[in-house]
Amino acid sequence: MIEYLWPTPVLKDTAPWIQSEMDELRRYTVERFHDHKTNPPVHGLPDVDVRLRVQLNLFHAHHEAHAPAVWHPWKLWVESTYRNYLLEAHGVRNAQELKIEARCIPVHYLPGMRAQPHYHHTCDHVLCLYLDCGQGRSPPEQRSWTVGDGELILQDPRPMAGFPFWEKVRYIETFPGLVVLHPSRIWHETNPFNAQGERTLLVVTLRVASHNYSDLYTELKGEASCH
Repeated sequence: MIEYLWPTPVLKDTAPWIQSEMDELRRYTVERFHDHKTNPPVHGLPDVDVRLRVQLNLFHAHHEAHAPAVWHPWKLWVESTYRNYLLEAHGVRNAQELKIEARCIPVHYLPGMRAQPHYHHTCDHVLCLYLDCGQGRSPPEQRSWTVGDGELILQDPRPMAGFPFWEKVRYIETFPGLVVLHPSRIWHETNPFNAQGERTLLVVTLRVASHNYSDLYTELKGEASCH
């Protein structure tokens, strides 16, 4: 379902995989996360600048060689979901024809950890699949929203002078199987993970690599002379 928060289309859905497949994705996410932490310079992006080698992309062949059987259907589902979102939320009529690029990032939190406020400047949209949200979380209606427990927080992107920030945010309760897709420019964060166990998710940053009318443009290379 696409919900318009402010003028912002945010898709919320439930993953279509059975529990055993979700468990496979969770185990793979945790394993790749720890592999990256122990081997950051050699995780499989040999063709990028050395400064980027502390980054990773689970859609890279180096990582997919270790992936479970559900990985390929997951990857196809991400693409299909994103193309449909571009059509329904943004009215991109040739969404099925666009060249789409993606990066998949494993995220693994222990109790007390959180995602700091941020946005993504290298892509157009962000998709999150929650695989594990811990155990022993209190019901949402019993929590203090000044503390919370792992909720995703999205902030209204519209500038409003003097508007209190707590009236500009939306809290999304997370649970295993939840999928959230939203524009990358939206400032977002999470409340600290205060439950027991682990909090695990896959984050996919997506960008449209072939925008409409792109053939009409030429690159500026600093070759123009001033007279």
